[in-house]
Amino acid sequence: MHRAPNNHFTDKSYGNCTYKGPLENLPVPETFDLEAAIEGMYTDGYCIVPGVLNREEVAELRAFMDSMGGDDAQYHVKNWCYNKHISSEFHKDPRYLKYIDLPGVIDVLEAVHGPGCHVSGGTSWITGAGREMGIHVDWLPFNTLPQEYLEDPRVRIPVYKSTAHIYLNDMQPNLGPTTLIPGSHMSGRAPKDECTWNGVTPKAVMVKAGDVALFRTEVWHGAWRNTNEQERRYMMQVFYGFGVEGHGYPPMRYASLWNTECLQKATPRQRKLLGG
Repeated sequence: MHRAPNNHFTDKSYGNCTYKGPLENLPVPETFDLEAAIEGMYTDGYCIVPGVLNREEVAELRAFMDSMGGDDAQYHVKNWCYNKHISSEFHKDPRYLKYIDLPGVIDVLEAVHGPGCHVSGGTSWITGAGREMGIHVDWLPFNTLPQEYLEDPRVRIPVYKSTAHIYLNDMQPNLGPTTLIPGSHMSGRAPKDECTWNGVTPKAVMVKAGDVALFRTEVWHGAWRNTNEQERRYMMQVFYGFGVEGHGYPPMRYASLWNTECLQKATPRQRKLLGG
C-alpha cells in the first residue's frame, strides 16, 4: 500500500463504498475496563475509552488546533467542505506531548503493541458541513489474507498499527460521526463496492467530547455525512505501531532536529514513544 503525506495509505478501498442505510450507535462503556478494552482490539478491532479529557482539557486542545495553520479561508474546499487537516509536528511543539500517552489509552496501546510501541504520526482535523467518507481501511499488514485463517480460533493476528481518535465534540448524527464495522478486520482485505461486511452495517462512534476511540488499521470505517452548518467537528488523531514501523517525523534520538523545549519536557515514557 502506498503512503500519503499525512501517514495514511492511499489504497484504502475500491469502487463505491458509501453507506446510506440506517445509522446505529456502537455501545460506549460508562467506565474504563483495561482487560475488556485490550480484548476488544482483537475481537472487535476497536475499543472506546470514555472520559479521557475533561471539559477544560477539551477546550484547551480545541484552542491549540484553532491556532494551527494559516488563514481560515484556505481550508474551505470548493464543492466539498471546510477541511483543516494538519500533520502533527511532534518535534517542533511541546504541546503535543500530553496527547500521546493519555491515561487508559496508552495502557491499551502498550499492551497490544508490546515493548516496541511507538508513535508513528498524527494529525489534527477540523471539518465542516459536506464532509462524508466511504468505508475504507487505513492500512493492511498483509495485502490479502484468507478470511478462514483470520477466523481460526488458533490464530490471533498481532495489532501492527492502530489509531487513536480524540473526540472534541459531543457527537451527534449531523456532525458526521466516525462509522465502524466491528470485526471487519477479520476480512483480511479492503472493501470493494461494498459498505457492509458479513451482514454487519457500519455503526456510529457516538461519543462525548473527551472520549477516545482506538481501532486497528485493518478495521473498515468511514464517516457519516456532516450536515451541521453551525458547528465544526474537532478531532485529533495519533497513529501508533510497533517493531520496525517508521515515523512521520524525526525520531527523538536525533536531538539536533528537535525543539529544545520538547526534549526538556518529555517524560521517559514519551521519549520512548517518540523514538528516544
